[in-house]
Amino acid sequence: MITEHQPPKQGMSHSSRILILQSLIPIATSLTATQLEGFTLRLGEALFKLSDQSVRPEEANISFHAYNHLKKNNSAFYRLASSKLSELFAREVRILEKGHQQRQLEDDASLALVTFDEMENKVLLETLTQAIELDNADELVKLNLRISHLLKIDQINVRYNPFRPEVFLKAIYKAWCDFEPISDSHHLVLRILRPEMFLQLSPILRELNNALIDRGILPKASDLFKLNKNPHASFSGSSTTSKKNADPFFASKIKGILYANQSTEEHEAHHAASTGMVAPDGGQTGVPGQSTVTIDRAFFEYLTGIQSRGITLGSEAHNATTLRGIMEQAPENTISQIDSNTIGLLAKIFDFVFSDPHIPADLKNLIGQLQIPTLKAALIDREFFFNQSHPARVLIDTLAKSSVTWNPDKGVEDPLYKMIAKTVERVQLEFDQQLGLFSDVAADLSQFIEEEEKLSDQALEEPIAQAIQQEKIRQARELANNDVAARTDTGEIAGFIESFLEQQWVNILVLAHTVKEQKPQALERTLKTMDDLIWSLKPKNSVEERHELVNKLPALLSSLNTWLNAIKWEDPSRVIFFSKLAERHASIARAPLEVSARRQVEMAVNVAQKASERSMKKTKDDQTMPDQFVFFIDQIERGSWYDFTRNNGSVVRFKLAWISPRRSRFIFTNRQGHDAFSISSEELIEIFRSGKAQLISDEPVVERALQAAIEERDE
Repeated sequence: MITEHQPPKQGMSHSSRILILQSLIPIATSLTATQLEGFTLRLGEALFKLSDQSVRPEEANISFHAYNHLKKNNSAFYRLASSKLSELFAREVRILEKGHQQRQLEDDASLALVTFDEMENKVLLETLTQAIELDNADELVKLNLRISHLLKIDQINVRYNPFRPEVFLKAIYKAWCDFEPISDSHHLVLRILRPEMFLQLSPILRELNNALIDRGILPKASDLFKLNKNPHASFSGSSTTSKKNADPFFASKIKGILYANQSTEEHEAHHAASTGMVAPDGGQTGVPGQSTVTIDRAFFEYLTGIQSRGITLGSEAHNATTLRGIMEQAPENTISQIDSNTIGLLAKIFDFVFSDPHIPADLKNLIGQLQIPTLKAALIDREFFFNQSHPARVLIDTLAKSSVTWNPDKGVEDPLYKMIAKTVERVQLEFDQQLGLFSDVAADLSQFIEEEEKLSDQALEEPIAQAIQQEKIRQARELANNDVAARTDTGEIAGFIESFLEQQWVNILVLAHTVKEQKPQALERTLKTMDDLIWSLKPKNSVEERHELVNKLPALLSSLNTWLNAIKWEDPSRVIFFSKLAERHASIARAPLEVSARRQVEMAVNVAQKASERSMKKTKDDQTMPDQFVFFIDQIERGSWYDFTRNNGSVVRFKLAWISPRRSRFIFTNRQGHDAFSISSEELIEIFRSGKAQLISDEPVVERALQAAIEERDE
């Protein structure tokens, strides 16, 4: 039950996220330590060179003294630098943990009145920082984005990154100030430092990115580009992000493939053509107003002829030989270089679709029949390769995405299969040059899918109600455990009472928390009974306290028995418990009224030691490092599809249909909302950890195919 004092738990806790960030500190520190010797040599050479070339005797003396001091005590400088790095990294993580307001307070403090020399040093540091940031921009931006994603905050500006170049510079500078007592050398070192002389931060930042990737935090470069359209935007101070954004160089890379080997004449014709498809004889065909290139009329009619005859399936069902065969079989001299490149790139897209292991073979056969209509659409408007909302591209993406939800057990009788077959048939029969047809059939398919999802949601009403009740009980148990722990962690409670509270009374508290909204007095009474029980077993060193104990015991014992009856604790251990309780109460009543000072100290020490041990154990338990699967489960979204491997090796496919408010329970179903099963977050983490579940990507298939084509070209 969620109260105003207990906010819903949303997946991984903030402290767990900060813990991941803290785990990067030793990585950054150790990697930097491996470079300190080389940096020290470069710094020493620069100091010696300045002492030899400076025309100012005072400056020459200072630099030569600094050179000698560094040469003789380089180990001490290494230790200081490593210590300062670790200290500043930890400080920056703490600031980030407290939020941007804390960073603003730090920034305001840095603007306090300072001397001219201090201001000049600050300017030198900022100038050097900017230069090093630009040299390491790519890895730094990736790290910014991953840290933002980890902490679930808007994209952080570089000044909030705990591992930004400024921190490395400040750590080295502070280490030098502590290492070299002559203050004049402090300014001198800042003056001679250059980016090429400083630490090489790129490999350090790369390893920090890899460490986050190992935790499952934005493992793919494409995920980063979704979060940030401009890879250098984090240096501008912008805090907005958009999941729709893509690699800013994506379009230019695709153009490099699409217009490769194009002659000057073709290039000029491409830019000159603005309406229709211009045949060699000057006749036009196509869609007025469409931005297109010239296409040979005979070639286009040749494609229409193939489309009207249909595609022969078989060996072609799992590759794009239909498209590749066009270049060999088309009428001579009708295919331009850009046409050839278009066919080749589209063939790679269909190859990618056919190689997708999550799309069933029968539906690949259907999608494969759209090779020719899609080629014609791409020739009419090559925005197909650049615009995700291009009608033909939307249809291919929708078909591919819906195909993974098909139930092979139902075969061709599955309504989804029939809808996809109807969609493909209509495009084959009707498409000529009107791209709107793709939009119409894609809209019909999407509407069909939406209607199925509505029916699926209705079928989930009962499983969701059960899961919500399970989550309420789980939260009630968490609250009950907290109630007990708050009292046992003091170290003052006897062992048998501690066991009783943790094993029996906690169940009573769970019940009380569960019905708190209907019966708030129940929780108050159970907590009071627990507190009275604990009080009754504390030493009573006055006559008044012992009289109070005797007076309260009957009501206390009655209350204990009433609640224990409610949870049906009837086994023999109940009798043993009350027997021990009676013995303890009797010993308290018989104990001497005055306790020696030595005995009081011993008791206090025992209590403090026990409390300390509990605190250490709790801290250790709280600091268990969440792995990549914990983070992954924290990020999964409703509507995504997964393949689950059963113990017998068979694979079944289910959709994540519902996530509880506190992300402690998940419901999976098939497409119609049947065969639903509910699972806890811990169970789901173990399933993924054991490799028995696999996420099916829901990213548009054409986008993934084009990215694969770019990567293949770059290899």
